Amino acid sequence: MFVGRVVLVSVAASSMALFVGCPGRTGEGEGEGEGEGEGEGEGEGEGEGEGESLAYTFESRFDAGVDSVQYTGQAGRHLLLQELKAQIGRTDDVFIDGKTKQQLVDRFTFLFDFSVANGGTAEEPVTVAAFGTPLLQTEIGQVSVASLRDKTRDIDLADPTGVVGWGDGTLTASEVAEELISALADTMIARQTAIPQTPASVNITQTFVSAAGVDYQQLLEKFLLGAVAFSQNCDDYTDDETANKGLLSDNIVQVADKPYTELEHAWDEGFGYFGAARLYGERSVGENVGGFVDDNADTKADWLSEVNYGHARTAAVRDDSSATNTTFGQSAFRAYVAGRGLISAADGALDEAQLTQLKLHRDAAEQNWEKALAATAVTYVNGILAELTAAPEAYSFTNHTKLWSELKGVLLALQFNPRSPMHTGTRLVDAHNLVGGDAPVIAAADFADAASDLEDLKDLLQTAYGFADADLAVW
Repeated sequence: MFVGRVVLVSVAASSMALFVGCPGRTGEGEGEGEGEGEGEGEGEGEGEGEGESLAYTFESRFDAGVDSVQYTGQAGRHLLLQELKAQIGRTDDVFIDGKTKQQLVDRFTFLFDFSVANGGTAEEPVTVAAFGTPLLQTEIGQVSVASLRDKTRDIDLADPTGVVGWGDGTLTASEVAEELISALADTMIARQTAIPQTPASVNITQTFVSAAGVDYQQLLEKFLLGAVAFSQNCDDYTDDETANKGLLSDNIVQVADKPYTELEHAWDEGFGYFGAARLYGERSVGENVGGFVDDNADTKADWLSEVNYGHARTAAVRDDSSATNTTFGQSAFRAYVAGRGLISAADGALDEAQLTQLKLHRDAAEQNWEKALAATAVTYVNGILAELTAAPEAYSFTNHTKLWSELKGVLLALQFNPRSPMHTGTRLVDAHNLVGGDAPVIAAADFADAASDLEDLKDLLQTAYGFADADLAVW
C-alpha cells in the first residue's frame, strides 16, 4: 500500500532482469509505450498552482485520514503483461523441444487470461523486477488477480468492432490477441523441425521471431497495452457516452465499504492504466525515464505506487529525447491530478460547468498519452529507416524485426481511443498499409520502397498530431 503523505489537490472548477525490452539502436528499449513542441496539454489539464502537490494522493471524503485512491486491478494487469512478456522470453528451444502447440498456447494463455477458471491464483509468484530492483510484491495476488482478456473491448464492453490493421479487420481485440498467441506457438513449434533463417541464411536465435520477421513478444505486448490499458482508459473509465459509467458515474454515494465514490474510482482506474508512479509529477524527466524511485527507502519497488510502467514511462522517454522539450508525460499526469482534484473538491454531484471542466482534463490526459504513443511510433520508424538504409554488413535483422513489431503494435493501439485523430478519414488504414500489412518487408531488394513508405508514415503522423520537424528528426 502507498504510505506517502495524503494530500488534497485544490483545483478551480473554471480552470529482462527488467520488464522493459532490450535496448535496440533507438537507445530505449521501453517495455510498453505528446503533441507539438509548444507545450501542448498545458492550461486545462495541469491545474497546479504555487505550492500545490503533484502527488496523485487524495484523502477520502468518507474515512478521515484514508487515501481514497485504488487501482489494484489496473496495476495487476500491467504486472501480468510484463510477466507474459518475460514468459515468452524464457521459452527457449530446450523448453520447446517435445511440446505440442496446445501446451505452448496454454502456457501463454494462462497469463493472458489469468482467471480462477483458467487456473490463476493469488499465490502465483512474481518473476519480473522493476528496473533491476526486486518488487515489494512477491505474489500476483498482492497486487490483484485479474484478467487481460476480460478487459478487451469486445469482452468488457460487448463491442464487436474489428481491429483495423490486422488481417482483414474483422477480428475483435480478444481474437487478435488469441491469434497472436497461436502464431507465436506455431513459430516456436516450427523450430522443432528446422531453425528458421533470415534472408541472409543466418539462424534466427529468438524463439519468438518468425521467418517472416514478426517478433511476437514485442507485437503482443504493444498490442495489449493499447487493446487493454489505452482502450479501458479512453473508451470506458474516462468516457462520457454512457449513463452511470465513466465521467457520468455517481459522485455522491460511498461505494460499499470503500473510501471512494464511483466517479472517483473510475477516474483512478483510468489513471492506473496510464501506469505512472504516485509521485511522477514531482520527479524529474530523468527519474521518470529511470522508472523507479524508492520513495520510502525500503530497497523494494512497490508496484502499486513507486514504479512507472506502460505508457507513463514511454511518455517520459519521448520527452527526454525531444528537441522541443515536449511535456507529454507531465501534462498527462497533471491532467489526471487536476481532474481527480476537481472530483474530490466537488464533494457531490458535478454541475454542468464542473463536468465540462472534467472533460477538458480528460482530453488533456488522453491527448498527451496518445501523442506519446504516436511519437513512439516515430521513434520506431526512425530506427527501421536506419536499418533499411544501412550498409549490408551493418544491417541487423534482429533490430529491424523488433522495431517493426513494436511499431505495428503501437499503430494498432492508436485506434482504441474513440476521440483519436487517427479516426479521421482513412488514416488508420493508410498507416497500416505503409508498414506492409502483418509482417515487415525483409527482402533487401524491397528496402528502398519500404523506406519511402515509412517516410510517408512519418508525414501522416505529423499531420495527425502536429509534431515539430525537429522532434521527428530526433525521436
